[in-house]
Amino acid sequence: MPRSDTQPEIARTALQNRVEIDNLQIITCSGELFNHVDEGLPMWSGDGDRVVTANIIFSRAFKAPPAITLGLTGLDSSHNQNLRFLLHAIDIKATEFNIEFLTWGDTHIARAAASWQAMGTAKVDLMKTSKAKND
Repeated sequence: MPRSDTQPEIARTALQNRVEIDNLQIITCSGELFNHVDEGLPMWSGDGDRVVTANIIFSRAFKAPPAITLGLTGLDSSHNQNLRFLLHAIDIKATEFNIEFLTWGDTHIARAAASWQAMGTAKVDLMKTSKAKND
């Protein structure tokens, strides 16, 4: 299955927003997942099974793997074929996860954008905790 090796904007430069309430941490982000039309890359010019994977590294680690929700926020596809795709969060760890976008058959997708939210227990900052105890 052809894979895209370039890191998309959502993994490279998109700003992550973090909120912490007590020991609950929520991190969100959105951005372009891929643009394959400009360079004729596989999602746009290929056929059969194709996948784009974006490795997301959290701006601050969680204590354990968080719950992840994904949303598709933009999609540009050919109107000449059926639209087929799956969007998954895979390989979820306390420090990172992967977004996987798959298509198949003769579907041609020019570009896609996504948003994600990670929610879980915040990792305790030991330096911060010890400083607070000493104050």
